[in-house]
Amino acid sequence: MNTAQSTNRFPAAAGNKHPMRGLQPGIRRIDDPHHPRGYRELRSPAEMRKLLNREIVEQDRKCAICHEEFTDYSDVVPDHRNPKGMGGAWRDDHPDNIQATHFWCNEEKGSTRMDD
Repeated sequence: MNTAQSTNRFPAAAGNKHPMRGLQPGIRRIDDPHHPRGYRELRSPAEMRKLLNREIVEQDRKCAICHEEFTDYSDVVPDHRNPKGMGGAWRDDHPDNIQATHFWCNEEKGSTRMDD
């Protein structure tokens, strides 16, 4: 194998743009020309839990729908602000599209948007 081939085996090491574009291993970016951002993000369950924990803190440990304080964190689920049922992307787990809610509030909300 010559040196040109060996440097191309690892594009990030060769100075080329890495296909993950600096994202963490559990987050995939999918190009979507129809999305306002131009891409969607898909998160693994572990990355979604990390994002959900950050959202809980940013929301002062209160549900984004009923505004009651979370008492049992096993009741907290991610809610998509722009759900697929309302013309949202197939699935977009970008932080701007996720909020922390009680599971019963999320079920009652269903595939609707909330007016902020």
